[in-house]
Amino acid sequence: MSLTQSAERNKQVVRRHFEEVLNAGRLEVVDELYAPTYVLDAPVRTDGSADATLTRGREGLKNRVAMFRAGFPDIHFTLDDVMAEGDLVAVRYTFAGTHDGSFGGLAATGRSIRVPGILMARLKDGLIEEAWSGFDGGGMMAELRG
Repeated sequence: MSLTQSAERNKQVVRRHFEEVLNAGRLEVVDELYAPTYVLDAPVRTDGSADATLTRGREGLKNRVAMFRAGFPDIHFTLDDVMAEGDLVAVRYTFAGTHDGSFGGLAATGRSIRVPGILMARLKDGLIEEAWSGFDGGGMMAELRG
């Protein structure tokens, strides 16, 4: 497979993460897209504070996605830009949703949010092995608190 073909395949895997896992809530797809040893470095807790811990493995990711979807049942990610080079894929995204469930210790407020973010993923053999994600969690929580 050429580098261009590999980059395109990797972009498609990451798109499936956003469309099928995050937007559609199909957690079983995590097992198709992620390496068993997957690590996510997303240094923001749900309350917006810094977090030095990592999300590890497929089950860790499923739990994180379920937590976001419980707080924002209508969550939807829009991919603003997707770029790939070799085994790396970069995505600039915007997620939007309505806070209709508990999230970060905050009971449902019914407020709508729109939050920009960035994800960088490293793939091997068509599976996501590692990812780094950043978004303004503190700003999001302040918006929810009103």
